[in-house]
Amino acid sequence: MVVDLLVANADSEPDDFTELNDLRLFLDRTLSYATLSLSCYRDEVSGGFTHLLSKPKSQGEFSKASTATCLVFLDAAGLWTGDWAANSEHLRDAIIGGRWGSSGLDEHNPFTISFLLEALHVLSNAEAPPTEAIVHRREPMTQIEVAQDEIERLRNAFSDGGVAIVPYPPTAFLTYKAVHALKLWNAFDDQLAAGVRRWAWAALNEESVLVASASPNADVFELAYAALTVSAATQLQDMTPPQRDTLSYVIDQFFGAQLPEGVWPRSRPLFLYPRLGNAYCYSYELLVHLLDDQQLRPMLLRNLGRLSAAARAVERGRFPLGDGAWGWSSGHLRQVSGAESWSTAAVFQYCHALSELVGDAVRRSIFEYVEESAVAVVPSRPISPVVVDENRFVDSNIEFEDGNKTSLSSVLAERFLGPLVDAIPAISKGQVIPSKAPTSAILYGPPGTSKTQLAAIVADVLGWPLLKLDPSHLTRLGLDRLHAEAYRLFTMLGAAERIVVLFDEFDELVREREAPNEALSRFLTTAMLPKITTLRERRKLVFILATNHLEVFDSAIARPGRFDMIVPVLPPSLEAKLRRWSGVRIRAAELGIDFQSDTRLYEWLADLTYAEFGGLVTQLESASTKEAFRDCAGRAWEKCTMESKSSDGVTWRDRIKGERRKIRIP
Repeated sequence: MVVDLLVANADSEPDDFTELNDLRLFLDRTLSYATLSLSCYRDEVSGGFTHLLSKPKSQGEFSKASTATCLVFLDAAGLWTGDWAANSEHLRDAIIGGRWGSSGLDEHNPFTISFLLEALHVLSNAEAPPTEAIVHRREPMTQIEVAQDEIERLRNAFSDGGVAIVPYPPTAFLTYKAVHALKLWNAFDDQLAAGVRRWAWAALNEESVLVASASPNADVFELAYAALTVSAATQLQDMTPPQRDTLSYVIDQFFGAQLPEGVWPRSRPLFLYPRLGNAYCYSYELLVHLLDDQQLRPMLLRNLGRLSAAARAVERGRFPLGDGAWGWSSGHLRQVSGAESWSTAAVFQYCHALSELVGDAVRRSIFEYVEESAVAVVPSRPISPVVVDENRFVDSNIEFEDGNKTSLSSVLAERFLGPLVDAIPAISKGQVIPSKAPTSAILYGPPGTSKTQLAAIVADVLGWPLLKLDPSHLTRLGLDRLHAEAYRLFTMLGAAERIVVLFDEFDELVREREAPNEALSRFLTTAMLPKITTLRERRKLVFILATNHLEVFDSAIARPGRFDMIVPVLPPSLEAKLRRWSGVRIRAAELGIDFQSDTRLYEWLADLTYAEFGGLVTQLESASTKEAFRDCAGRAWEKCTMESKSSDGVTWRDRIKGERRKIRIP
């Protein structure tokens, strides 16, 4: 398998698309049995999860740390919905009113508090509303009060910047878990961060020296958690260049300690479970935190080969749970011979987080292959309702067969972008684009009407990179390689997610119907559009086809299941143009021009494209009489795009009018 090649070449980044795609499919297969596997551990009464199948608790009881780990994964993967989330309010109630201790640890210890605060954070955002009884009895004030009490206890657990469970010394693991939990609840202030930074940098430097010197006391888990704690407490831009170099070096030290079979040596004991024995770090739990840290993402990307090796290792260490379900053991406890729920959830969350990193690498490989730059404008939070900025696109009208008109900007914002923006939280968790949200569009119309700009607006609103493809990308290796190159590109697109693809000017492949291009015409309808159908069915990206000649696609677009929206992009409406160039409106009013009554003048100016009208503005604003104003507009209209004729003798005005029946709005 390709994953085996990644293991063999773990020191290098798997930048070949075939290897990346094989790894993506491997992760998808592993994740496909996540819900089935975790359902084996679920307690239906409480909605929580037991630690072991061999030692089930009484109905209504659950393991706190295990439940928190399962919840965090299910939420991260967008799976804590529907039946899974139906008992959210009961589980919140059980955590709030239960004991904040686990496996013999003292109550209100920092380990348990950190995990339960994570669980409560997930449950506080769950889809299922609290029941009426809980609303009146406990919610929402009790949850807030309990959380605030535990947050304060956790803040008080920091001693000189580190967190410990006595008699064991402070560890980077416990410190990071506490910092992470406090940050979720916006309770990690600057004063606390300053102490944590000092402690974490000291721990990182000490452990790095131990690892570099191959000391028997070295612990690469402690090293990696110290790096995570440093990153959690410090913005990358606030670090000095030597500190950034040190952090990067430490990440490579951690991956350099990976064993040939894809795992790491066991960590030092973290603390003692009175009922179970020593607790240790678990590699997949750590890897999840590393992958979730956006500041460390570039450092992780260059270690993708080693991350792949760790992914491959999960296949060797799994336990069958029956009926296609699988589980994993942390390997910490000799008396535990089977899989544990929390380590099983950690493995699934690792595969989910790694899948996102692989998605980044796939996107990068596609852009590199077509020699384009991937620039994503990622909003801090998608804005809803969506409004198309008129400074970027001057609105035009869509006119239907019955003569009714509507705003193109409104259709784009409300019917196309709106549902996509609403789905972004789920999409960002790896879910497919919901069936109710459109994913494809044809923008057609005369040249110079900003079809490409509209595609860029779609990409910017979603915060996804825009990939522009034109016929040159398919024919760059020669016409005899057209089908092979199309297969390669669409295979890559089929593995991609969260990008906007613009197919631009593809009508040029088939617009002329003479014999030399007959093969290209057949290619478009028999090869390219079926591939587009496959893209739409996968529902992982958005694609837009921009064309001047919709008639080229006539035999193909009529079929359902390819394009959700088909709309004309025409010259901006006169109203929009007058808002953009208010000086023209003012001058017209001064000359006594009424556009509503002078319908001929209205049509002249309405037919002008953005560039044509913009080039006329100075003349219109300086017109001395009404006649001069009209003459200027009339001369421009005679030469405008909408009045020009193509090779078949049809003007753009008549062509667009004849294509109104093809309009499709989601």
